[in-house]
Amino acid sequence: MLFISRIILGVIPLAYCVLFAGQAFGEEAPLLFPGSRNPMKKWEVETITDDVYGFRFTFYRNIFIVTDDGVIVVDPLNPEAATIMREEIRKITDKPVKYVVYSHSHWDHVSGGQVFKDEGAQFVAHEACAANFVENPNSDVVMPDITYKDEYKISLGGKSLEMFYFGPSHDNCMVPLLIQPANMLFMVDTANPPHGWVMFYNPAVSEDRVWHMVKFLTRTDELIQARGIETVIGAHMTMGIDPNTGKRGIVPGLMGPSSVVAERAEFWQSVIDAVRGELAAGTLAVDVPEILVEKKVLADKIDGYQPDQMRILFRRITSYALTGE
Repeated sequence: MLFISRIILGVIPLAYCVLFAGQAFGEEAPLLFPGSRNPMKKWEVETITDDVYGFRFTFYRNIFIVTDDGVIVVDPLNPEAATIMREEIRKITDKPVKYVVYSHSHWDHVSGGQVFKDEGAQFVAHEACAANFVENPNSDVVMPDITYKDEYKISLGGKSLEMFYFGPSHDNCMVPLLIQPANMLFMVDTANPPHGWVMFYNPAVSEDRVWHMVKFLTRTDELIQARGIETVIGAHMTMGIDPNTGKRGIVPGLMGPSSVVAERAEFWQSVIDAVRGELAAGTLAVDVPEILVEKKVLADKIDGYQPDQMRILFRRITSYALTGE
């Protein structure tokens, strides 16, 4: 099965096409990457703490929290992933899934929750996500039972999951999620370990609310500082320098230092400042992307910098600088 899409290319630069090995496969069948010598299983469960687990399905990751009173799941991903994850949860605990939390409203993260709804789970989402599901419905997305405006906290079996709405970002309802007592932050699509200077998977950043990204990440970093959060759990694989080997390739990206959030804010601000500076110098808007690429602006900082992608990114940011959107 060939599966090359926005989903799989979520964080990995577009130059790195991904092939799945075979027509159908299970856990043990590898994913193949051009030039890679390290095939990966299609999915796996990863232990983060004694009661917090990561579930990776292809290049996606979510988390689930196991308590004495039940399980909290964040993002079912898709019907196949959710079915597999449900079976994996049963291997760890006989407690039911009590809550399913949506990090945002994009279908590639929040589809497939019916398997949990069937056992009585309550679904939680920001109120703007619920509105999105009404306006743009998908039969694989379970409507939330509980919605909130600014913050919401689930307490279950001595553990908790807190959601914080800091305004539009990668979606109009994206929220960082704080796991307690582990004091770890789960970030989806907005900041991904190991660091914040990785090239965009989609340099057009068509999904991102450019005008509010720095504010969103700054407010998230303020939460990190206020709560003393040291670790961010990422929701995707990424291309970069593997800290364990020192070689460039697929980096797990499951966990990393919380500095990734401030770094991502700096990434956004630096790209915006570069475009505004070139416009202020009198460069015609149509010429800004090409000139910035010719000058190799930020080429020494961005991991995975590619001139063709940067032209597209600079073009998108130029549009923002001119229109505010």
